[in-house]
Amino acid sequence: MQDTLPSIENRAQICRVTCGWKLPHLDLARVRPYWRDAHSPAIARRAGIYEYRHYPLDPVDAGLFGTVPGIAFDCPSDAQLMWLSDVRYADEAGLAAFGQSPGPAELRSILADIDMIVDRSTTYRVLGRNGHTLIDNTGIAAPAGPVRAPTFGVFFRKTGDLASFQSAMRELAAAWAATQGVQRVRLSLFEVPDMEAERKAGYPVKTHPAEQQYQAWIDLVLSDVSAARGLIAAHHAEQIATVHAYPVPAVYSFNYRGRPTLAGLRGYAAVAAITSLNAVHQTDPGLLHWMYGDVSDGVSA
Repeated sequence: MQDTLPSIENRAQICRVTCGWKLPHLDLARVRPYWRDAHSPAIARRAGIYEYRHYPLDPVDAGLFGTVPGIAFDCPSDAQLMWLSDVRYADEAGLAAFGQSPGPAELRSILADIDMIVDRSTTYRVLGRNGHTLIDNTGIAAPAGPVRAPTFGVFFRKTGDLASFQSAMRELAAAWAATQGVQRVRLSLFEVPDMEAERKAGYPVKTHPAEQQYQAWIDLVLSDVSAARGLIAAHHAEQIATVHAYPVPAVYSFNYRGRPTLAGLRGYAAVAAITSLNAVHQTDPGLLHWMYGDVSDGVSA
């Protein structure tokens, strides 16, 4: 059977979704390109990654879904996420390889970005079928750059117990995937953040308070924003307390199917420059191997 975009993504059995916001004194217009072109290519070279997408997030669109009694759609400006990174692994072996890559000294240099940039950040694990792409009709396997259709990172908080909430979220995602005008739905159901595990892995822990944490995220792409109306209905308030829809201005794929992308090797700024002049010779496999070594073998555009 031929691979589809969802079936390729769904081979990842472990995901680490990290989202947060910057230190107050930093200019977001400077943080975004640094995260995209300096930090992310360093992450992309680490071993064990199956896929890695990074999403800058714009301020919450509280009116996207309309109004539903009992559900909060707005969010204070000082509590809104500014980015999320979804790093996916095919299995435990991939995650273990990632944890051993690179060496301690190099890893300290990479993680120094967290102290330099991050005010608050939480990493959520997504395991097995709790991370699932239901539909992707975008035709873009590894998006890189400004989005071509309205795209949103939709985050959810529960009202009651986690099991009932997760069941309701699966039903919601399935309904969205069957709705005309919806191009992409990927549901991620979060484990409760394990800060001790993050600390043992060497990550500076700057997590959000429990009341600011989310329990699910849907990566949503629409043909038109009008398709969002009616996606949230009154009965959803039984399990969903909060829906925050963050517009996504761009998506950057730094790894795809176990290999770095061109953006993962050279940074997106170089990809944009190459694309602007159709400089395909700059993607020649021999040239990339000479520049970057074995990590470039099998690179995807």
